Amino acid sequence: MANAFGLTSGADGADGADGADGADGADGADGADGAGGVFRTIRSGSRIIRPIGSSPSIGTNTAAGETWHRGNRWPPENTEPPSGVLPAAWSPNLNRHFTPITPVTTINVPPANVIMPPRAWSTYHFSIVLLTEFVPQFTAATISTLNSQLDGLLSAVSLAAEKADLLEMIEFRPGVMAEALVQADSITRHFRGALSYSKATHPNTVYLEQGALRVAQFVAMYYKNRYQRPRPSQLWPELMPPITVPGHASYPSGHATEAYMIAELLREIVVSTSGVVVPSVNDITNRLANRIARNREVLGLHYPSDSEGGRLTAIATYNIFRSCPTVARLIANAKVEWGDFTN
Repeated sequence: MANAFGLTSGADGADGADGADGADGADGADGADGAGGVFRTIRSGSRIIRPIGSSPSIGTNTAAGETWHRGNRWPPENTEPPSGVLPAAWSPNLNRHFTPITPVTTINVPPANVIMPPRAWSTYHFSIVLLTEFVPQFTAATISTLNSQLDGLLSAVSLAAEKADLLEMIEFRPGVMAEALVQADSITRHFRGALSYSKATHPNTVYLEQGALRVAQFVAMYYKNRYQRPRPSQLWPELMPPITVPGHASYPSGHATEAYMIAELLREIVVSTSGVVVPSVNDITNRLANRIARNREVLGLHYPSDSEGGRLTAIATYNIFRSCPTVARLIANAKVEWGDFTN
């Protein structure tokens, strides 16, 4: 894996466990304000977004004999306009917490008193917080049924039938290539486009979305390591994938796991007190998840049974994910924010 669990620095990195293994915006979907904008002209590839130089302080009230302009770096060293008096020191801000919390009398009471959404956190980094709540619930007892389902699915596979399907799909590559390449790095763009949400309009939803992606990647990698299934192109050179084959095992599909996790999430939260905000949400999200998974088959990266394994993994994983305390709070808030658009 080039970037384990999505530790990328891109403005909108890969959320695909089968893609560049990146994060859907590791601090970038929250938006580097102007990533790739003006500051990029200073030095190609620079990560400096707020350069500070020496700005002239212009005025006539300076020390005797001065024939030059004074300069101010940061913090400013001179008054404006300049004078013989040093600038007054600034008082410290009154912030006590990184992100807003409800008042408490006891020190260090995380995370129940953090106000949702945790808006000072990047969605990427808070997704790891949600992952830390999920991991202790990911036990032999909670995944025993899923283990049996995945074992049974794989044992019933007909390789001849799957090969035939994959070879038939090759002719569809030109038609899906642009779509599949975007989905290789960011499956959430299609869900956001279809249901019209963003961090600006539905912040709780986006924090949940990113948490679901991190958890899906974690679980997918667990099972990929367990099954060690070779990629289709390792068996059948006729497939010749047009893009780089991901550097991890095939079963279950990480993209399918992620896409169906997002579908499960959206089906739960796209509601209001008066009913479902998006009446066709079940079909919309299922069709998108199916399409994202199928495109990976078209590219020759996955077997159809990988996609089905990802669907089963997502359903079981979401049932654990939704019970995590902070996730449950975000879900409650997300339902409100969807309902707000129907008032």
